Amino acid sequence: MFKPTAFLAAVSVLAAVSGCSSNQQSSTASSTSPAPGGQALTAQLHTADGRSVATATIEFANGYATVTVKTTADHILTPGFHGLHIHDVGKCEPNSVDPMMGGAPGDFESAGMHFQAPGHTGEPMSGDLDPLQVRQDGAAYLVTTTDAFTRDNLLAGSKTALLLHGAEHGPDAEKRFACGVIGTG
Repeated sequence: MFKPTAFLAAVSVLAAVSGCSSNQQSSTASSTSPAPGGQALTAQLHTADGRSVATATIEFANGYATVTVKTTADHILTPGFHGLHIHDVGKCEPNSVDPMMGGAPGDFESAGMHFQAPGHTGEPMSGDLDPLQVRQDGAAYLVTTTDAFTRDNLLAGSKTALLLHGAEHGPDAEKRFACGVIGTG
């Protein structure tokens, strides 16, 4: 038997859900637009021999950072997934030593270890980002979001750097292949 009260309740729930859906879409759309007032940070990633590999922007809105990485030259990176991490020191020096741990010199060791935002504990580290997938022609484009750090976190102290590692399934997986200091311009 048809019950008008049940029907109206179902229509009300459907309207509420549909209203939430449209609100969520507009919220998502606004969070992908550039942050107001020059809040974006950038990094230009270069190899140890100075070749430009990628550009990165980090935009902040609604409590999230949107990280966009795009390669600038084809055939420099090998195809496959490459680790992408923010490191805790804003230095990208070839043939350098880790400022905290010391050890043997290597490319971009000056950038230190993976970044961990103040008050954040555990895994994954705040600076661990999604890997960059490189196509057969060496080109790549990644957009990912995180709430693991703020703009101020990345610019505090000795700043931070974005590092791109060798292909995950190759002999250079741990190698620090390209690096860029994260900054305002």
